[in-house]
Parts: sequence; structure tokens; C-alpha cells
Amino acid sequence: MVITCEWSSCTFKGHSMEELSDHMSVHLKEHLGDGDTMEELDDYQCLWQGCEFLAMGSPNELIAHAHFHNFHSKLKFIGTQLLQSHPELPSCSQDLHSNNLVTDISEGFVCQWEHCDSSFNNPEWFYRHVDMHAHCTELQPLPDQQQALFCSWKGCDAFFKIKYRLREHLRSHTQERLVACPTCGCMFSSNTKFFDHIQRQAEPEDSLTCAHCDKGFANERLLRDHVRQHVNHIKCPLCDMTCTSLSTLKIHIKFRHCDERPFPCDFCESSFKNQHDLRKHMETHNEGAAYHCTVEGCGYSSRMAHTMKQHYKRVHEQGNMVSRYKCHLCDKNFSWCYTLTLHLRKKHQLKWPSGHSRFRYKEDEDGYLRLNMVRFETVEVTEELIKNMAEKRTPRKLSGSTSQTKRPALQAESMNDVPTQSSYPSSSSSSSSMTVLMNDNDSAVKDRAPVYCILSTVTEMNRDQENTSDSGMESGAVRALAAVARGLGMDVV
Repeated sequence: MVITCEWSSCTFKGHSMEELSDHMSVHLKEHLGDGDTMEELDDYQCLWQGCEFLAMGSPNELIAHAHFHNFHSKLKFIGTQLLQSHPELPSCSQDLHSNNLVTDISEGFVCQWEHCDSSFNNPEWFYRHVDMHAHCTELQPLPDQQQALFCSWKGCDAFFKIKYRLREHLRSHTQERLVACPTCGCMFSSNTKFFDHIQRQAEPEDSLTCAHCDKGFANERLLRDHVRQHVNHIKCPLCDMTCTSLSTLKIHIKFRHCDERPFPCDFCESSFKNQHDLRKHMETHNEGAAYHCTVEGCGYSSRMAHTMKQHYKRVHEQGNMVSRYKCHLCDKNFSWCYTLTLHLRKKHQLKWPSGHSRFRYKEDEDGYLRLNMVRFETVEVTEELIKNMAEKRTPRKLSGSTSQTKRPALQAESMNDVPTQSSYPSSSSSSSSMTVLMNDNDSAVKDRAPVYCILSTVTEMNRDQENTSDSGMESGAVRALAAVARGLGMDVV
């Protein structure tokens, strides 16, 4: 391992993390002082090349941040070695400006293993420490007379049969990454995800495009992974919002259902749910206009960066913009998605569909962006949504017709584009291999129920049986959903 220190103008090369950590400690001692002689400042600047980080109020945050640069350099070195061993892979084409940017770090790394409150300012020692917990864990009996290795991290009750799986699992708690792209600096938890990052930048194959968003991919596995992102298989326990992953559900609950605001403003009584919102708010306390329009002859100024961006788009880019957003009900055009959203809500009285946080728009064949009225749900989530809907309204029929809308072909197009099992994931981890499309256009119109379409992946053997069936409702996928609906007193037409 050969890693170059990039602190200020230093050219030191280290061959181990111990050597690099000792070297960084010398830089920090020169920069901050030592012990009682440590200089107290309002902020502490990182001197790593290409990094603009400022630690506010505490030098300990800068110490942890600086040591993370060493760790990040090690991951980029590993990424370089992997690329050299796979010369057939394309090169990363991402922007180089983020090469040395690392994630925001608190004042240190704290181990939350049971009966262990060890803390570290060096990520390398922290990750090694947590890995030692996994190495020292002993098998414990289960109720069925088997044995397992239990994760003793705070609030976790997971268990595994082998230590390798436990060690992998602990990375989900520590957020440890194993490799980084040497070009753009992005970090990844596995070599596979790193290779995916590289392959995504290759020229896409014409035959490997997502039927839902028309995005192209270089190989079939990337396409399958992408399509899973369109399936809302996780339902919020507190409302009808459905999400594509646990991380998006966590963000939804944090912002929609939690009142905790752990980021207070130092200048007023306001507090916020994340650091980004706090930083935007802090700009409101700027004295005078901190931002001035750079267009010659324009005297506009603003205290906030996002206000200046809005001014530039509306005043100086409006004439060059094409009105690509089109209403599907009256064909009126708009330059901005939010103005089309306002139009749909006020002019056509449309409401956000159950389980959605906002209107989303999709590009049609004519190049215009129109309201996306299709979403993918797993059968389990759809069953729960139907039950919730039944509790909120009197039983009514689920109509399969969309004739009252101005885009009646939408449902037919969706049903004709049934993906094969090789290019489309199963809807859940069970043996079921079906996905439900929910046409939410009707749910947004008053006094009309949503349309539920079923996409079922079938084998060549039973596809003939499907075609010879006396009724279009005889497939296993349709029978499953029909049984749920009828059990709730609703008919499926």
C-alpha cells in the first residue's frame, strides 16, 4: 500500500494505516496545538487539498475529519488496484471536484456494542474495534436447539450462523465502506457496488432500457436492480405512503411523522430536522445582500443562495426554456413542474394520490413531460392499501375502465408491456412473481375509485394455459387480488 498525504503541500507517502495516522497526528499538532496549548477558535479549517471543511466550535471534529481523509485515501487506493485488475472496465467520468470530499463526521466514532462505550477519533481504529467484537462473539442457543451469533449492537436483535455474516451486518451499523472510486471519490460497501458504479457509466445497450422511465443500462443485472427502485414494496405504518426502500421510508417518517428537530439555530429559536435545512436558514441571518446577480446590467441581490438561483432561472433563462411540461387533461404547456402541479390542483381539482408525497412527471414519446399515473406495488402492500381504503369509504366497484380521462390508452399500454422474468424482479421475497400496477389517475378524481392492474410473470408452460382460460380472471395473480377484494365486499370487474 502506497498512499500520499495531501495535507497542505505535504508529499509524504505512507505504507500502512499506522504510519499514516502517526503522520497525520503531527500535522494536527502543528495546526491546532497540543493539549492545554490547543488554540481555541470559532472554526477550524481542514487543509487537505480540495477540501473546504470547517469544524465549528470544536477541534475534535476536525481531528476525526482529518483522519477520515487518510481512511478515504486507503479506499481509493483499493479502488485503483481493483480497476487495474479489470482493464476491460470503463473509466469513471464523474466530476473530479468531489474526489477529496468526505461525509460529515461528528466529534468521533462511538461503539454501541453492549457494555462498550469506547469512542475513537480515527475511523480505522473504530472499524477494527467493532470487527473485534464480531470476532470474539460466541455461539448462543436458540429455542429450536440450534445455535447462532447474536448482534449486541444497541437496539438490534439480528443473529447469524457464521461470523462472516455478522461482520457484514455490523457495517450497516458503523456505515463502514470497503472501497472508493479513485476518480470521483464515491465510497461503496462492496466491490460489486463499486463495479456497478463503473459499469453504469458505460454506453447503454439499446435493448436494455427500463420500460417505466426509458433509462438505458450496460448489462441486464443493472437493469434488474434499477427496476426494483420503481416498486413500492414497503408501506409506512402511519399512513398510506409507500416507499421503494427502508432508507426512503426512514426519511419519510422523519420528516412527516416526527416532531424532533435536533439542529437549533444559534441566532434565533428556530430548529430543524437536518443540517441542510439549518444551513439554508442561516442564510436568512446574513446582514445585507450576500449574493449579487452576475448578469451584466442586472442589479438584483439576495441574502439567500436559493433565492438568487430562482431569480436567474425565471429572469435570465426563461426566454431560452422550452415549455416541456404538458397537462394531460387540457394540453396546456408549462416551463416548470411546480407550475403544472399548481395547475392540476387548482384548475382540475386533482389531489395527491394515496401513498404519494407529490405529483411526478414522465416523458412521453412526443417529448413532453406529463403526469405519471402508474406506480408499481407488491401484492402484500396492495392488499393493505385496499383494506385501508375499505375502512375509509363504503364498498364500491373497482372499475377497469379509464374512458373518462383524456389518456385512455395508458392502462392498455401498461398491460401490453409485460416484462419477462429475466428483466423484471419478483414483487416480493416470497415465491410469488407478480407486481401490481396502480393507476392513480382515477383516485385523484372525485367520486372515482383507483384502477388496479396486475402484471404477472408466467412461464412458457403455463402461458398457454392462461391463453386458453375461459376467463381473464383465472390467473393466479388475479385470483389472489380478487379474493382479497371480495373478502372486503368489493367486486373486481
